Amino acid sequence: MEHHPLTPSQSAVLFVLMSQARDVPNPELRALAPELTRPSRQKLNDLGLIESAKGPRNSWVHSLTDRGWAWCARELDETPPKGAQPPIRALYAVMAGIGRYLAADDLRLHEVFRPPAPDPGPAPVPVAAQTQPTAPDDDIDRRIRAAYADSARGRPGAWVPMTTLRARLPAVGAAALDDALVRLQRRPGVSLIPQEDQMLLTDADRSAAVRVGTQLCHLFAIEDL
Repeated sequence: MEHHPLTPSQSAVLFVLMSQARDVPNPELRALAPELTRPSRQKLNDLGLIESAKGPRNSWVHSLTDRGWAWCARELDETPPKGAQPPIRALYAVMAGIGRYLAADDLRLHEVFRPPAPDPGPAPVPVAAQTQPTAPDDDIDRRIRAAYADSARGRPGAWVPMTTLRARLPAVGAAALDDALVRLQRRPGVSLIPQEDQMLLTDADRSAAVRVGTQLCHLFAIEDL
């Protein structure tokens, strides 16, 4: 995928949207980043790096796309854009440090930058007993590892599409499998990532994706079988 050069302000906007990992209304974005002008908004949308839509009170709401996340990941290794002022150069220095941390711990950006936790609200009233038994987490994890090993044909670290993994685990509910995969991908050596080239995705791939934060992930791998 081509890595498009952007202006300092456009780069800062993408990094801010990444840090928020959610839909950001224009007034909030204006308080956190350089102004997103109409030409810049149009360019970032045309490149597929952000999505902008009209929200409440006819105000724009912006979010980072999978392509935008991939751009930010690549930009961690880049030097500041030409003409960048000291605040932008400082931002790039910090992001480069985050890039070194991610590389050392084999992490992805979406594992670090996540949406704020929702307000839990009042504590739920405890129930006397579960009406439907559910499989223990460790049992689901074992099933996932076994299904992955079969799908990867004994090749640790091979990328397995989520369509394949779901097909091998028909007895595990979609929500339970999603929760287990999100939990597993936090462990060393386990990865759940988006397909970087979105043009390769089929409708089945999109339906089988697992949401991690704001990212839809399509590929799964375990390095140590």
